[in-house]
Parts: sequence; C-alpha cells; structure tokens
Amino acid sequence: MKKFLERYHERFSIEISQPKSRVMETISREKDKKRDFISMLGIGVVDYKEVKVTGVDSVEIAVTPKMFNPYRGAGKIRIASSEGNIVLNTVAQGEIIPYTAGYLLFVFIAFTFLLFLALFTIVTESSTYGIGILVVAWLVLPSTLYLLPFGHRKKLREYRDSFLADLTANRKNSIH
Repeated sequence: MKKFLERYHERFSIEISQPKSRVMETISREKDKKRDFISMLGIGVVDYKEVKVTGVDSVEIAVTPKMFNPYRGAGKIRIASSEGNIVLNTVAQGEIIPYTAGYLLFVFIAFTFLLFLALFTIVTESSTYGIGILVVAWLVLPSTLYLLPFGHRKKLREYRDSFLADLTANRKNSIH
C-alpha cells in the first residue's frame, strides 16, 4: 500500500536567500509568539501551531482543515534545510504528502462498504436497479478516493508557498 501511495507524493527544492540559522530562528520565534483571536480560529494563511521542528534543520507541517477554512489541504509537508551554494542562502528540500491516516482509514471503510454492498446485492438477487446502484457505487467512490489526494496536493503546494513567503516576510521584518 505504501508503494501505491508514493505516487501522490511530490518532492521539491527551493532556494531561500537567507542563512539556515536565520530561517530556523524565525520558525522557532513564530511558534513561540502569542497569537491573536483571528489566528486562533485558523483563518490566517499560515498556522505555526502546525509546524513541528523534527530536527536541527528539519521541519514537519501537519496541515488539516479548520472550522473556518474547511477547504485547506490535508496532509504533511516535510522540509529539510541545508546550506546553499552561497553561504547566505538556504536550500529547502522537502516532500508533500497529500493524505493523512484518516484518509487511509476512510479508504479501508469505503472498500469494506462496497464489498458488503456487492455481497448483499448478490445474495438478495437484486433487480437491475440494485446492480445499477452497485456499478455506480464501484465507479464513483473509488475514482473520488483516487482523485482526492491530487486536490490536497495542490492546496498543500499553495500552503508551502505561503509558508516560505511568510518566512521571507518575517525575516525582513526582523532584520530592520
């Protein structure tokens, strides 16, 4: 199953025009900063409560939909920082994983439901309508489950871009 799900992953590499130490300082400062009421509701673009520092130079962002922003992507963004070609640059290499454990559970439940629906249809000797419903269910549900991570990946890509843009904006503010 893991091999099948890796087709949804997207790897990226972005160069940031700031030193690695300043990037990590900005992330830890933003995580420790007190939030106002709007950011508590999850309306803002970047929520630093979701950012988890997993190592000296690596960060993991677990993105989930919020009450006031239900169409956010769901998944993880892993970013590892390293020194760039120039000392003042940082290369952020990472991976977007556009699904969660909840998605995997839902896939399991959906296919279990479809199997029981098929068994029920076969056992009860359903009419043409029952077989039609079964065929439509087997076409719609798996195709929706297949396409869902592609939408999440697009939203996570936008979130990654706003996260990196926010880091750049925060760094410019902290320098002055």
